[in-house]
Amino acid sequence: MNLLKPFFLVLKHRLKKLLGENFIDERNRMIKDDPVNYVRFLFQDANIEGMVIDEGFGKKEIEPPVKYKLLFRIEKIINDEMFKKPFDKAIEYFEETLREKIRIGYAGFKTIIAYRTGLKISCNESKAFEEFYSGERDWFGRKAKALRDFLVCKTLEIAKELKVPIQVHTGAGDRDIKLDLSRPSYLTDVVRKYEGKVILVHAGYPYHRETAWMSYIFPSVYLDISQFNPLAPLSTFNVMKEIFEVSPANKVLYGSDAFNIPEIAWLGVKLAKESFEELRSEFLKRDLLSEDDLEVFKERFFYKNAEELYGF
Repeated sequence: MNLLKPFFLVLKHRLKKLLGENFIDERNRMIKDDPVNYVRFLFQDANIEGMVIDEGFGKKEIEPPVKYKLLFRIEKIINDEMFKKPFDKAIEYFEETLREKIRIGYAGFKTIIAYRTGLKISCNESKAFEEFYSGERDWFGRKAKALRDFLVCKTLEIAKELKVPIQVHTGAGDRDIKLDLSRPSYLTDVVRKYEGKVILVHAGYPYHRETAWMSYIFPSVYLDISQFNPLAPLSTFNVMKEIFEVSPANKVLYGSDAFNIPEIAWLGVKLAKESFEELRSEFLKRDLLSEDDLEVFKERFFYKNAEELYGF
């Protein structure tokens, strides 16, 4: 872990302001006393009222002290067990699993195909059948690009039918990302065909201008500002400014991509609120929007869009 990264330096600076000079000792004491209460303390300070959680491949360690909605990551079932079935049974199993997840209360789906075979997705069942039986492997298991593409398309169909959103990882990620294949614009034909509710998470950063324009022209495309906020602290303002140049107010959602460390969620809200106030001043200075318009932008960005999309 490189503690000289801007994110860690900013986090250290802000936690000192919140907890004092000995913030690590104070943090550890509070967590030891009551970890849930420490998370509640952070969330109340940032006024976090709800969360949307992609449970990934792990399991819940504590109960979040706020309302939350879960998303099901489809890659959890694209595994060796699935490849043991005949093709038609595997597809049936995949579809029924997705439907069951919504029946038991999940709010939608998530795919990280950008980490697997990239976003150049082609929905071709005959190629999916052929590659289902291919033994070619990558670090994540069976490569089967055409099959993985086909299953994303199936997920888009089911999500539209069930009127639930699907998140798609776009843009930068961890070091195993297929970064050259993660541009949001590769999804143009897919979002044109499946006009449901497709949320391009992380706004496709650093290709966020593509995502913003796609949200402008395609009814199905939404985006959030997670990951670069707060992991690239200055970008929170810079990228929000470029996104709000074109994205409709009902298409942009707040996000932080917080994982394991609750301070990520806390810092993300702080930076986003400060950045929005800077944007408000810029819009007013240039006489582009009224105070009433900006209140609508703010409410939709921080609360309303998530409430509507995820069913809070």
